[in-house]
Amino acid sequence: MPPPADLAIAVLRWLEYAGLLGFIGVVVVRRLAGMEPLLRWARPSMQPALAAAFIGGLLLLAADWLRAGHPNPAILVRVAAEGVALGLCMYVHRWVVPPALLAVLALPFAGHASAMQPAGGVIFTDAVHVLSAGMWGGGILVLATLRPPEGWGVGEGRAMLERFGRVAFLAFAITALTGVLRAASVVADFSGLWTSAYGVVLMAKSAGVLAMVAISVLGWRRGRRYARVDGVLVLLVLAATAILAAYPMPLYPSSVELVSH
Repeated sequence: MPPPADLAIAVLRWLEYAGLLGFIGVVVVRRLAGMEPLLRWARPSMQPALAAAFIGGLLLLAADWLRAGHPNPAILVRVAAEGVALGLCMYVHRWVVPPALLAVLALPFAGHASAMQPAGGVIFTDAVHVLSAGMWGGGILVLATLRPPEGWGVGEGRAMLERFGRVAFLAFAITALTGVLRAASVVADFSGLWTSAYGVVLMAKSAGVLAMVAISVLGWRRGRRYARVDGVLVLLVLAATAILAAYPMPLYPSSVELVSH
């Protein structure tokens, strides 16, 4: 179990993750709602997600600064981008996506990916993983907050599910592929999944993802009756992701050079 200070930082990291992935989900849902015929009820605000990301990121920056004695440049850039995006959303009502997307793409630069040698390919994989996870998991999280006029089983609700399903299938496939590649770069063999704390949390996260898939399929078939459960699972998977960042990576050939210095 990580020290209490690391767990507290994981909570802040979780809040920021939820906000950033939720923002991607809002962008996806709003784009889908703008297709013909228009779904005017499916236009959620970007502000709550951006506020969560900025508050979580700002507190994370402060906590990390106090612990390390100096600010982490990657977190500083990320929080600045989140603040700009939130300000534009609240007062300008345009140009919100570019700075928010910059914040999302900056996530891997402050995580385990930046510690790998060489780091470029791992950071790229992480960035693609975060974007696709936001389109899929973030979209599920946003849909869990919406209430179509006639429910999810018919009419406009069903139309939104069908539109999202086409995007979600591809996004999940990319998320799964990049997730496997990322895990393979950290865990040397299958035994590492149960002999290290990192591996155990990674398995718990994977189980949560599989549960999300199962409930999403049921929701699509039965009119999204389990939307709230699916949304809660997204938050739990994000919590596991935040906790993973608090654990040291298992030793792996690609990281031996880093550890030896």
